[in-house]
Amino acid sequence: MTHDLLTLAAAGFVAGLAVAMPLGAVGLLILRESMVQGLRSGLAAAAGVASVDLVYCAVAVGVGAYFVDALQPWMTTIGVVSGIVIIGVGVLLLRGALRPPATAGEAVTGRPWHVYVRFVGLTALNPATVVYFLALAAVVTTVTTAAYGPAVFVVAAGLASLLWQAGLAIVGAVIGARVSPRIVRGLGIAAAVAVIALGVVATVAATA
Repeated sequence: MTHDLLTLAAAGFVAGLAVAMPLGAVGLLILRESMVQGLRSGLAAAAGVASVDLVYCAVAVGVGAYFVDALQPWMTTIGVVSGIVIIGVGVLLLRGALRPPATAGEAVTGRPWHVYVRFVGLTALNPATVVYFLALAAVVTTVTTAAYGPAVFVVAAGLASLLWQAGLAIVGAVIGARVSPRIVRGLGIAAAVAVIALGVVATVAATA
């Protein structure tokens, strides 16, 4: 039983890393957040992304089959709405990125909490995350029948995501003081364009 749970924890950790490691739009935004606003804001962004990964993984493992069946008639609408919202977020990010960058490490009252909420919303709009975890949910039932097996898988996946995203935040904070404002601005523009592209892809995929 212990061996099964260790295997399940390892599977969850790998699953969390697999969804977190590709450096897409959100990863670029975490890097930029930490470069421009400092490590606290970067870690808040990382925590926001990892929180969504944890919740989506828990939903997939807990009620995955029912969840998919219940939402199936609405998947096209959900996909289109999510894609449009993501495009809108990307446009707002692009507008902000085109402004002169703030001083790296600048302290803003209450900002970490606001950053956390913003990244929760941005990550939650990406349907690929929950689809990915739904595809992996079967691992839990095939590896172990222990009642607490799903919890082990979910916690391991969430921890892996948090560690990776926090690593991006740390990297951003380290290099933030060593790069020019022009590079930071370019990274922000690239991240915003990537978010817009993500929204377009989500919209097209939903209507295909």
